[in-house]
Amino acid sequence: MKVGFVAPLGIAAVNGGVRTQALQTAEALGKLNVEVDFVSPWQEGIEVDITHVFVAGPDTLGILRRCSELGIKTVLSPVFFSNRSATTIASSLKAEKMLSKVGSGIRSDFGIKAEACQIADLVLPNTPAEAELIEKGFEINSSKILVVPNGVETRFKNSTTDSFIKKYGFKDFVLFVGQAGAPRKNVIKLLEVAPKIKAPIVIIGSLYDDEYGQQCKKLANTAGNITFIDTIDHDSELLSSAYAACHTFVLPSKYETPGIAAMEAALAGANIAITEKGGTRDYFKDWVEYLNPQSNDSIVKAVNLSLRKKKSQDLKNHILNHYSWGEIGRRTLDAYNKL
Repeated sequence: MKVGFVAPLGIAAVNGGVRTQALQTAEALGKLNVEVDFVSPWQEGIEVDITHVFVAGPDTLGILRRCSELGIKTVLSPVFFSNRSATTIASSLKAEKMLSKVGSGIRSDFGIKAEACQIADLVLPNTPAEAELIEKGFEINSSKILVVPNGVETRFKNSTTDSFIKKYGFKDFVLFVGQAGAPRKNVIKLLEVAPKIKAPIVIIGSLYDDEYGQQCKKLANTAGNITFIDTIDHDSELLSSAYAACHTFVLPSKYETPGIAAMEAALAGANIAITEKGGTRDYFKDWVEYLNPQSNDSIVKAVNLSLRKKKSQDLKNHILNHYSWGEIGRRTLDAYNKL
């Protein structure tokens, strides 16, 4: 079997969760004798059995349409979540459809994502919450929706504290790793409440030189317990050491599906404080502290509660048993075989 992987070009510039998901899924499939071709816009054509598209959006809608025209089966990992209810999304799409009849030409983000899901032969959301939004909000038949979780590299279970402590001198701190400059990650809220958090806070990830970035820098300068470290390569031993050295890993994001960095940190033994939005409970169960990303009080409470808890192996073992990339590769191949 030969599968073409397609993702938005923007993931090349941001070493985030979607890029990790695509690369690790490809590696796991390769071990199962599936040939994966990373499709480039410069290629002359697509000669594959299945096209697997990551992210439902304007960057990928065209390839879904073209594959449908060519008769190539398509699988879509939509990477979608909204704080709006499925009912609200469905109503919004109905209104958009009515407007299109009078020639408005308006296409919403929901409209584009819904069309992508409608075109795809199989849709693979990462969480049951995402699946429900797609089924009820986009009105996609449940028979073509199959939940395939995100995974984590098991190497993080062997992380040690030594290299990070030696380089930076921090131990038992609060850690954030990710696209700090992206408003969805909600780092600005963490910075706002930093003086009320009873530990040093280390943020690994670069800010952009925009208004949001300037606001974050101003808050960090006045907080007194914030250290920024530029993005560390995902394969670096220093990153896994940071996970092991921290006491609590925090993701105050507006939503996560489910936050691969939090899974990596959990494998390294860290406690977790994470957003309640986006299906995180499906992965982390009752082993973490959940927070409301819009509430400063909730963020402070979750992080400080996590800091008071001793580290446990329970979450580490749960993730190791259910979310290795090897397991995710097998489930992805099972999905392909349904086509």
